[in-house]
Amino acid sequence: MKKTILLSVIFAVMAAFFAYAYLSDLEITYKKMAEPVKVVAAAQRITQGSVIQKNMLAEKSVPKEYAQPKAFEAAGNLFTKDGSPVYIALNTIEPGEQILSTKVSKTNEDTGISNIIPEGQKALAVNFDSDSSLVISPGSRIDVLSIIEYSDNNKQFHQSVFPVAQNILVLAVGNNYLGSVKKDGEDFSQGKGMLTLAVNVVEAQAILLAGEKGILKYIIRPAGDETLTDIKPLKMSDIVKDISKTSYQPDIKTSAAAKDLSRRQKEALEMINKYAKGE
Repeated sequence: MKKTILLSVIFAVMAAFFAYAYLSDLEITYKKMAEPVKVVAAAQRITQGSVIQKNMLAEKSVPKEYAQPKAFEAAGNLFTKDGSPVYIALNTIEPGEQILSTKVSKTNEDTGISNIIPEGQKALAVNFDSDSSLVISPGSRIDVLSIIEYSDNNKQFHQSVFPVAQNILVLAVGNNYLGSVKKDGEDFSQGKGMLTLAVNVVEAQAILLAGEKGILKYIIRPAGDETLTDIKPLKMSDIVKDISKTSYQPDIKTSAAAKDLSRRQKEALEMINKYAKGE
């Protein structure tokens, strides 16, 4: 009996010891996880393709358990020693969101364009009018349109403008790509008519087919505009009406008034001639 009680006491003491050790380790773990650490977060909404500037970032302290594994710990890590920006956003980053190394890309003369293609997309080089590309820069967003000539089922000829792709990120204009720093004497005008676009496979197919069958044009979106709208094709006949197919119906009231005015003018002229002859 005494032996049984003794063993019970020993087991109870051991259980209490292990429970205390476990709780102590758990407390230490929680304390470590609750320790504040510094992370870099977005101070404002950073749109996809934007070159990251200092005013877009803010350093803040968060519990260690809430710090993302690949988050930057200091804002200075995103810039050169002289403070020049070298990173662009591969995806849109919302205010307060931590800046992760997987969501930005460092670009320079060695990295090339493959490192700035957003996740899940491809880079497609498209040849547009070289004059129009003088007003666009990498990081802009555009809608791609195509002017296509075709005949309908009645063999009637039409010329229409079709929307091809919307809200497309421009990765490069000629040899000037996102995040590239222009060196002294470097010429970015080479290949100016060539835009490199970030597209998915379906968008690439549509743009390539439209470019093969028609003329590609684009319109530049205002900053921050990422809306998608239902745009219907526009035919030339929607702009210029064919008046040869419109039957002309004169306004009866206007015609009667004109005849009355003509009659009055004729009577007045006859009266003037009569008095002029001394009748």
